[in-house]
Amino acid sequence: MKQFVIAQSKKEFYTSHSGLALVGLCLNKLCPLPAKAIDAFPRKVGGIGLDDILRSYVGLLTVGKSDFEAITDCRDDDHFSQSLGVTRVPSAETLRQRLDEVAPALRPIADASSVGFLKKARVTITPLDTGHIPLDCDVFPMDNSKTRKEGVCRIYNGEDGYAPIAAYLGKEGWCLEFELREGSQHSQDGFIPFLDRIIEKA
Repeated sequence: MKQFVIAQSKKEFYTSHSGLALVGLCLNKLCPLPAKAIDAFPRKVGGIGLDDILRSYVGLLTVGKSDFEAITDCRDDDHFSQSLGVTRVPSAETLRQRLDEVAPALRPIADASSVGFLKKARVTITPLDTGHIPLDCDVFPMDNSKTRKEGVCRIYNGEDGYAPIAAYLGKEGWCLEFELREGSQHSQDGFIPFLDRIIEKA
């Protein structure tokens, strides 16, 4: 990963995503996901490693883009690749195909990585005045009206979209897990297994 030095210079460079440098630092120094992905899914000869696939997609997510096609604009963006430590930015087709191939086997690795990151970063987890650590869990509406995405349907609030469930730890709200669910799924459906997982993570 490239080391960034912030200094005054005559050479002008502008980006709306300067925070990617911090994301790349966290992803490559504190998060076990890229390294575990390499161990679980060795690089194919001549192919793009899954570590680069994951770094690229995490980079997209952190700038608020979740569609695979958005990676096309990043392929010639040196700041994107250098910030995240990506050797080769994949095409939209490669990104989608590789993630589809490994999704079931990758999920437990990704799930464990959130806790691994919080531990390695030694984050502060602030208790309430009573001394208890808050663990907030809730289902919430995610509006995806006027889209044709898989799983989008009527949510309890009357919109079309998803009804994900998330869990946050401490007053800081560290995300332990975020499960995307179809809009029509009842909030209590699958709640007990979710609760079991996040209590163990907490």
